[in-house]
Amino acid sequence: MKEAIPKESFSAHGHFLAVMPVQRQLKVLFVALVLVYFTRAAWADDCAICGQPIEGKIYLWTDAVTGHQVEVCSNCSLLPTCFICGLPVKDGTHLSDGRWLCARDAQNAVMDVDTIQSTFGQIHDYLNHLFARFTSFPTNVDVSVIDRVDVNSMFQLVGNSFESPDVLGVTEPYTTNGVKRYKISLLTGQPLPQLEEVCAHELSHAWVGENVPPERHGRIDRDAEEGFCEMMGYLVMDAMGDEGEKKRVLANAYTRGQVDLFIAAEQQYGFDEILDWMQYGVTGRLEEGHLDEVRDIKMPVSRAVATFDTRRDIGSLPPPAPSALQLQGIMWGNMPSAIINGRSFFPGDELKVPLGQTMVTIHCLSITKTAVQIRDLDSGKEEQLNLSSSP
Repeated sequence: MKEAIPKESFSAHGHFLAVMPVQRQLKVLFVALVLVYFTRAAWADDCAICGQPIEGKIYLWTDAVTGHQVEVCSNCSLLPTCFICGLPVKDGTHLSDGRWLCARDAQNAVMDVDTIQSTFGQIHDYLNHLFARFTSFPTNVDVSVIDRVDVNSMFQLVGNSFESPDVLGVTEPYTTNGVKRYKISLLTGQPLPQLEEVCAHELSHAWVGENVPPERHGRIDRDAEEGFCEMMGYLVMDAMGDEGEKKRVLANAYTRGQVDLFIAAEQQYGFDEILDWMQYGVTGRLEEGHLDEVRDIKMPVSRAVATFDTRRDIGSLPPPAPSALQLQGIMWGNMPSAIINGRSFFPGDELKVPLGQTMVTIHCLSITKTAVQIRDLDSGKEEQLNLSSSP
């Protein structure tokens, strides 16, 4: 309930102002105006785009780069949006293909053709280094640069079946002089971490084309292949320590949840099991609650016989996982890596490795030319694995 104010109070207040000197009255009015101004400023919402106080409706926009919501006025909500962050652009860069970049994201966008191609080469080397224990990536690849106009033209044609999320890159297999090659086209204007992830994604499509038998490829669900390629990009970003790009991959609904299942299966069963499933799996996609099906494979007879013949003891079962943590190799360079129980580690990596009949999570603390310092995250125990003493 509001408290009623007696009428006499008003008359007394009016009389007080009337008898107050003019100079004092002006001071009182000035203080009142200042209070009104700062009170309004404290409660007013400024537009994140133009910086002016918002009059009328407030529109909430999500910054795709930071994930934060910002308030936008009605006028700015009608502006073109930034290709990278998705926010309205008031003062930015208008690209020749019609896209806009806000001032912040224009500074990080990779537009130079040479930089894009060199980035692709670096990621190709990085993939081979990261997964050297398991596979290698095709070299019969040609790299080109495209813009949005090129994308629109390409997808009016048939055969562009391998593209990364939101058409940031495209992989096209083709044959020249009887030799199969892959044309990988990368979109300009991407932030460097996103471009690196897309390079890994597209190279993984080329890997599928080179390593997955045609009959098996025809049975793999499209979302599953995209999920596999996004997992590869995620693993590269994880090795590089780019948490922002990892979040972008997981937030993208492009693979309809397959990327999440591939990541979970890789962590639970190992990278080699994922590769085997892609090449010889029985099912066409991964299903939540049935990740163990990633181990359900059917190899061709010729491959099974070759595997059988390479065993030291005829009729023996595949060797079990090591009963202890073993340092099996070190690759030394600008970014050294180590192989522990069949898994490749960079400094700072946290990965699951097979240990007997279980999996344990290992944090690689540091790598030298002869040893690796690790921490078992399940037990908290730290130890040094020496290359010389490894079996």
